[in-house]
Amino acid sequence: MTNLPNPTIQLIEENPEVKSFIYQQIAEFDGFVTPETVVTVVARNPKKLALQYETEGKEFNRRDLSKLYRIAIVLSDGEAKVEAEGVHQDIYLAIKLAKDNLMLKLVEIQDSVVSHQDRLVEINHYLQHPTLH
Repeated sequence: MTNLPNPTIQLIEENPEVKSFIYQQIAEFDGFVTPETVVTVVARNPKKLALQYETEGKEFNRRDLSKLYRIAIVLSDGEAKVEAEGVHQDIYLAIKLAKDNLMLKLVEIQDSVVSHQDRLVEINHYLQHPTLH
């Protein structure tokens, strides 16, 4: 057994399959990051969700919270930071949920930055200059 406060940390650090899965998932952020972007995968204590769940009025069993994996993925670039987390009984699904939730946030940010007019200009450019494969 580990002396770490969260055994998920040991699972992430010592299991090559979990590590490999994490690398596969974070590779999908390539279109949204710069060379200076730092990607961090954080194992959080799922028991600390109790207060959040109570506030949101969600039904939960405190004992069942300890059976969950709570994984956060954080992208940091300079002072900018965006993160999302996934919670599930399966660590792989928790990681995937964290990645999917973060991708949704990144697409939302991208959509808010790129205006409708910019999109039309880009579409017209590609329609007038088709590429050959």
